[in-house]
Amino acid sequence: MKAFILGLTGAIAITATALGAQDDGCLVCHRLKGLSIVTKDNKIKDCSISDALFAHSVHRNVGCTECHTKIEQYPHKPGNEKVNCATKCHVIDPSTKKPFSHEKVYETWKESVHGKNYDKAPDIYPYCTYCHTNKLLIDVNKFDSLKMSFNRCSICHENKNWIRDRLSHVASREPIPIIRNGFTHQFIKTRRDGWEIVELCASCHENKKKMEKALEIEGIHNKYERERVLTAVESYKVTMHAKMLYLDRKDNRAADCLDCHTNKGGNFHDIFHKNDPRSSINAKNIELTCGRSTECHPLAPKYHMKNFAQTKWVHMHPIPDSLGQKIVKIVEEFMFWLTTGTLLFAVTIVGLDLLKNLRRKH
Repeated sequence: MKAFILGLTGAIAITATALGAQDDGCLVCHRLKGLSIVTKDNKIKDCSISDALFAHSVHRNVGCTECHTKIEQYPHKPGNEKVNCATKCHVIDPSTKKPFSHEKVYETWKESVHGKNYDKAPDIYPYCTYCHTNKLLIDVNKFDSLKMSFNRCSICHENKNWIRDRLSHVASREPIPIIRNGFTHQFIKTRRDGWEIVELCASCHENKKKMEKALEIEGIHNKYERERVLTAVESYKVTMHAKMLYLDRKDNRAADCLDCHTNKGGNFHDIFHKNDPRSSINAKNIELTCGRSTECHPLAPKYHMKNFAQTKWVHMHPIPDSLGQKIVKIVEEFMFWLTTGTLLFAVTIVGLDLLKNLRRKH
């Protein structure tokens, strides 16, 4: 019996060591499906982690306690699971030979509209993990241009798994061109396609209660400004940019939220209020934002671009209590029901005609 217990203990120890090689032993428990806790508001929170997904994630070489620095004992104290993404990792940045850190990006976020008031209302503003869900790396086989890079890199670098990993890492962050028939067709700007970015931003900006709380925190009481914020998603979806994306979500020529609200050469976290001179939608930066690349409006005259971009119609924001806006809504409703009625009438006629022909045959 003693031999059996010692053998079982040894097997558990060996398994724990193997599993904990890169995860500090945390997956010994967290890899169990159904591992959950009950929060203070009586909600069940899933604490299980797929060891297979972790082993292929971008953070697989970073120990759990390098990010979850406050966890020092078991059971964990509530709140200690939170991470600070500016923490330096033990992973060495090959370009600087120093410990890697997201500190630069984190500081940009802290100054942005999303981060400056985060400490006041963490349930209102998005933290890093809200957008960065740490999905698996992009498959390089999706892009013809990366296939060519993969073949070229493999001439010198024999480890094809290493090459694939590095190219996938780059593909999720850089504008990789899609090449069809020898011509550059479009660019991959981010890991998510344009419509996925719109849906991500809308998950907060369509939540009226959340946005009203944010407006109170930021002290915005002007009726028109509040209306612009509360209808941001609705007013974007009626523009040509949104309709192009809706018809073809892979068409990256259409502008999504990040195309307009981040700076050229920035890190996609520099989203500032329009009155901030650093903002991409500030009056001084509009020309660069709208004509930032060949996918936008580089040939538009500067004075036209500036005048157009500063009008209230770019986002198609409704004007509160405006007679013109009421007329627009009435016309939209009329056209919707006119089109619907016409289609229903046509379907009814076709159906009746089909029924008549069937009855004649029988």
